[in-house]
Amino acid sequence: MYVESQSMQTIERTSLLGRTATHTGALNALPRAEYVLKVALVYQDTVTRLWASQVRELLAEVVGDAAARCTEWGIGALRQQGVFANGVAALAHADLIVVAVHDTARFPAEFYLWVNLWLQQRVGLPGALVVLLGTSGDWGPAHNETRSYLHAVASQGRLELFFKECEGEAGVSSLLGEELMEWAKAA
Repeated sequence: MYVESQSMQTIERTSLLGRTATHTGALNALPRAEYVLKVALVYQDTVTRLWASQVRELLAEVVGDAAARCTEWGIGALRQQGVFANGVAALAHADLIVVAVHDTARFPAEFYLWVNLWLQQRVGLPGALVVLLGTSGDWGPAHNETRSYLHAVASQGRLELFFKECEGEAGVSSLLGEELMEWAKAA
């Protein structure tokens, strides 16, 4: 990280996945018109979509609304061929993937195939996986299976993992926003 002082104002030069950005004080939109942060949201239902959207909003604060390109994918819609294929391409090229699900959920078979296909196409691209896991208080087999599987996805995809448990509609904490900002600065 490069820090320079000019007229009592700190300028931080940071790199986000090989893209350069300049921040002065408050978080501003990135100055380069060609800069794009590709974010893919994967959710299970209305509540988990809300959680994932909160991450999108946090990222827009970091990189600016114009620089954040976001796609959304409902897990239940993966049975549709066009949704499935377009999702594979989007997640294979996403800088940040947000998966928001309930801990008691078992994924449909097409979800596992979908993940395997986009992981194969990523071929070592840098990025991060944000897992927002809704907790029910039941730490049974489904909870452990979901956690283990999503940890394995991050490992196989060589994705930095951010794992946050969410309760009800409260969703994402400001701590996650701080961690994502640090990730953006370090990447």
